[in-house]
Amino acid sequence: MFFKHDFYFFRKFKLLIYLAKCFSLILITNNLSGQIENNNPSFKFPNDVNENRIPLYRQPKESQYLQKDFLKKAPIDMTDPNFDEGENIIMENPEKFLDPGDYYLSKLNGKSVEQNKDPNKYKSNQYMGDYRINGGKARIIFRDHEYPDGDRVKILHNDKVVLPNVLLMERFKGLSLELVNGFNKIDFVALNQGESGPNTAEVRVYDEYGNMTASNQWNLATGVRATYILVKE
Repeated sequence: MFFKHDFYFFRKFKLLIYLAKCFSLILITNNLSGQIENNNPSFKFPNDVNENRIPLYRQPKESQYLQKDFLKKAPIDMTDPNFDEGENIIMENPEKFLDPGDYYLSKLNGKSVEQNKDPNKYKSNQYMGDYRINGGKARIIFRDHEYPDGDRVKILHNDKVVLPNVLLMERFKGLSLELVNGFNKIDFVALNQGESGPNTAEVRVYDEYGNMTASNQWNLATGVRATYILVKE
C-alpha cells in the first residue's frame, strides 16, 4: 500500500514539473518576441504626395471619333513649316456657280481645252509687261484658270526664291511682297505641266491699296518662266 501511494505521488510531481517547464518556455518566447518588435520598428509610408512624380498610368485621350464635333475639320494652318507652299500663301474665295452643273461643266471644258494644246508652242519665256505701282507692297494672286491638273510653279523676286513650290488650284492663292525702290522683277517658273499640259495660270497684281495693277494669263512648258516688272514709284 505504501509503495503504491508513493508511485502516484511521484507521477503527479513529475507532471507538475513538466507544466512548469512549458509555462517558462511560453514566457521566454513572449519576451523574445517583444524584443524583436522593439528592435525592428514598422516601416511607415510617407504621407506627403510628390506632385512632380510621373504617374504609373495615364488616362488615354479621348478619341476624336468619340467627340461630338469630330465631323468638323480644323482649318489648315498656312504657317505650318510642313506646308509645302510657304508661310505667306493666302487662299482666296473660289469661283461661285449658281448651278452646280456649271461647275463640273467648266472643269470638263477646261480639261478638253488643255488636252488640245500643243506643249511645244509654249517653250519660250513669256514677258507679262512692266507696270508702275504705288505703295511699298504688291499683292499677287494666282490660280490654274483652266483644268486644275497638278500644275506647280516657283516664284522669285529679283532672282531670289520667294516660294519654291506652289500648287496651282482652282481658287486663287496669294502672297504679299515688299517692294524695293525702282524695278521689281517677279518670275513664275513652271516646275511641271500637270497631267495634260501646258502649265496654265491666271495672275492678278494689286497695290497695297487694293487697286488692280495687272491681270494676265500664261501657258508655259516645264522650265519656262513668265515675268512681270513692277516699278515702285
